[in-house]
Amino acid sequence: MQKKKRTAMMAVGMTHFVWEKCNRAAAARLGVPESYLKLILFLSRNPGAGQKEIADFSHVTTAAVNQTVKSMLQDGYLRKETDETDKRRTRLYLTEKGTNAADRMRQNFEDRDARITAMLSKEKETELISLLDQIRACLEEETVC
Repeated sequence: MQKKKRTAMMAVGMTHFVWEKCNRAAAARLGVPESYLKLILFLSRNPGAGQKEIADFSHVTTAAVNQTVKSMLQDGYLRKETDETDKRRTRLYLTEKGTNAADRMRQNFEDRDARITAMLSKEKETELISLLDQIRACLEEETVC
């Protein structure tokens, strides 16, 4: 049987898979439910976002976001407010508990990032970032690469 050639995109995919696995493990160590992770990080950067914006970012249905939001409200990670200009719209914000979780997760990411990039020279890091940016741009444009 012939061994399948490992491609750059296979390496990128596996790296992303392992990064996400590390994120889930870090969330578990910090006592943050895995399902809350993306919402906490998104809302830390986008306070006042609505459920549709979160669903679009997370690539899940609004119904799935709604279930997670309900749980996060009950667990004290979120608070919601009615939009001042559009009373039909609800805006979501992290509570102190949610902000603390976001800060701890962000610190964990930064620490792990520093350990990983420490093994690269500055030139190699710059080159890797450039290559990944090119790949992302190609995928976003859906052009022939």
